[in-house]
Amino acid sequence: MNFVCRSCGSKNIREILDLGDQPWGNDFIKIEKNETNQKYPLKFVICESCKMSQINYTIPKERMFKNHSYMSGTTKTLGLHFSNISDQILEKFPLKENAYVLDIGGNDGTFLENFKKKNIKVLNVDSGVQQSILSNKKGIECINDYFNEELASKILKERGQASIIHGSGIFFHLEELSSAFKGIKKLLKKDGVLVAEFIDLKSMMQNVAFDQIYHEHLLYYSLNTLNHMLITYDLEIFDAQLYNIHGGSCVAYIKHKESKFEQTSNCKYLMQEEINYGILKYEPYENFAKKVQSFKIEILNLLKKLKSQGKTICALGAPVKGSTMINYLKLERDLLDCAVEINPYKFDTFYPGTKIPVVDQSKILDPNYYFILSWNFQEEIISKMSKFIDGGGKFITPFPKIKVI
Repeated sequence: MNFVCRSCGSKNIREILDLGDQPWGNDFIKIEKNETNQKYPLKFVICESCKMSQINYTIPKERMFKNHSYMSGTTKTLGLHFSNISDQILEKFPLKENAYVLDIGGNDGTFLENFKKKNIKVLNVDSGVQQSILSNKKGIECINDYFNEELASKILKERGQASIIHGSGIFFHLEELSSAFKGIKKLLKKDGVLVAEFIDLKSMMQNVAFDQIYHEHLLYYSLNTLNHMLITYDLEIFDAQLYNIHGGSCVAYIKHKESKFEQTSNCKYLMQEEINYGILKYEPYENFAKKVQSFKIEILNLLKKLKSQGKTICALGAPVKGSTMINYLKLERDLLDCAVEINPYKFDTFYPGTKIPVVDQSKILDPNYYFILSWNFQEEIISKMSKFIDGGGKFITPFPKIKVI
């Protein structure tokens, strides 16, 4: 293996979990095109030198992040979360006049809307073509490009330094990792704050949520491993909070090393909790891999049993994580009739790597069971489906434990 650690460059890499060859999970091809998805290795590994978790194969960023169908504004839950985070940012770090907030990978501008409403200057950077168009339509200027040191220098020249730089689910996407953090170092004001939101590695493993491993997620951060990497760029985490969104996410507040902010007691507590869990050892990772294999047996047994009873089962939602789930389980139409969506960009496509059609949820008869693939938004989803529930419909939820609701 020629792969080197994305964080420290070490060649000492240990394989934890092989999820097989899989398509890029957002490669939703229109049914009428009758094309086949290309597949790539999907292996979850850990660096033995710096303990950074990652995958060891990179699909070029131009393939994954230019033309894709994910829109931040689709779910109410995420919108409310962003509103909460933006309020907290303004409460903790009041902005001076003419300050601006930069969102890296800001998608359709959903996060920045909260600042624009308060007449705070904003700037979005996103590589997605459709996402950039939507952001600009909202009056939130979006640079349609990949964030790196070169782009940071250009923004610096035109706008000066940002008081707040935010990134939700972007810092584990970065192919140009070093260049991006060098850019942030340049672009962040002396007393500025970088707010990084990411799936919490400890929560992911505790929930056995292996479907959060996919090709867009190049790295999987804990506070300890992220901080170890940030120190290389003279940045460091000084505060952090855990949230339930996405099955367990962390919001880390990051400063220049020489900045006045002191590390909070909660940040120290969360970092120690990770160490107590064994985040810098191998046992939790090996246990996680074993639990994933057990999950596969249990869920397939359940689906096969229901189908043998003549039940209809549809996947509810077609998120990119669902592609990992479906392809690892090798599901096809013998077990899943179809997948339903509310995102029109995904209508009339095949689930990547399968012949399972993705259809408009409003246009099909409800099945006996919905297998919730967008399980991170299951409360919001279930709350909208009282008619299905009243008619005797049931849900299958995968994490943190397989349940029929």
